[in-house]
Amino acid sequence: MANEDNTQLFKNSEVEDSFELGRRSITSNKGKSRFELLADNKNKSFIFRPFFYLGFSVFIFLFLILAFFYSVTYIIPPMKDAIKVGDVTYTRGDVVKFIRFNQRITEDLGMEFEIGNSLFEALRVILEGELAYQVAPRFGISVTSDEVDRRIEVLMGFISVENSKEYKANVSESYRQFLNKTGLSDDEYKNYIKRTIFREKLRNLVARDMSRIQPHVELYEIIFESPDVSVINSIERKLTMGSSIENIALEFSEDKEVLRTKGNIGWMPRGVDEKIDRLVYFNEGKESIPTPNTFITTPYKNSQDKVFAFYYINDFSDAREIEEKYFEQLADTEFENFINSFNEEYNLWMDINSDIYNWINTKVLLASNSEFLDLETEETEQNVYQPPSQ
Repeated sequence: MANEDNTQLFKNSEVEDSFELGRRSITSNKGKSRFELLADNKNKSFIFRPFFYLGFSVFIFLFLILAFFYSVTYIIPPMKDAIKVGDVTYTRGDVVKFIRFNQRITEDLGMEFEIGNSLFEALRVILEGELAYQVAPRFGISVTSDEVDRRIEVLMGFISVENSKEYKANVSESYRQFLNKTGLSDDEYKNYIKRTIFREKLRNLVARDMSRIQPHVELYEIIFESPDVSVINSIERKLTMGSSIENIALEFSEDKEVLRTKGNIGWMPRGVDEKIDRLVYFNEGKESIPTPNTFITTPYKNSQDKVFAFYYINDFSDAREIEEKYFEQLADTEFENFINSFNEEYNLWMDINSDIYNWINTKVLLASNSEFLDLETEETEQNVYQPPSQ
């Protein structure tokens, strides 16, 4: 009986506690019921909702601005077209990759990588390689996968004819490391190499058809940093009086090599230097045959060395065999003309941005054997290069 009484008292205590909790809850909420509290919360949400939407809109707006500038700075520029050959397009990003692997190869061979002309050189080589690839069937030119693999071996520094498993493993590992360092895929690199070989074969074909007999002049040059009219007049007088050009060069030329060369630069074929050709083969704007023992008083300005050269025609030959060093220069010029002859048919086009060009030349870090062009592209005005039509 006592247990039943205790149980009843415990239940009554629980009811009182629950009642007391409910009463305190109502009291603490100023006597408002649950439904009234929900209504208040709903009203407050209506009050603060505009501020929420405003804040969210500002966040989205700022995000879009940041996304736009990120795209303009980092995503869009590398995707812009840099080269077009027919229906094939290369982007700026492709040009960057080309420069990167050329830098790696150059440094691995122990040579210093020259950034100065690398951008334009890359554009030109890519364009010529792609065109050579497209026109190759016309000239019966082909490139096998074995030729590509062998070229890669040589570029990786393996020049042996050995064919052992160990040799192949070494080549494969070296090639794998090279791809990792340059960020190129196997297909990308092999496509570059294939087109490079096509370009070389086409150039050799063009050079093969060139005549090795060209007009030549034997030239002497007298160098001045800042030419003086009175000095030039003095040279003319001495020549008239019979002084030798070698003695005059030794007396007046400011060339550091004059003691060794005595001013003689040897026989030069026509076509090696367009500016010199205009001085030697033209007289008052009209083409003429060079006259031996003639001192040319019009200076040749060498912008690279920041000097002025005055030339003396010692002799002339209308048919002389071209020296190998000059033949390669003439072959390059002939190949360039050959490439340009396809300009209209293939709509050859290169886009070079002067700001990016300058940025690459001044900002790129050329760390030895490990670092590459960290090309952060920037959106700037575009300047278009169009190869001259024939």
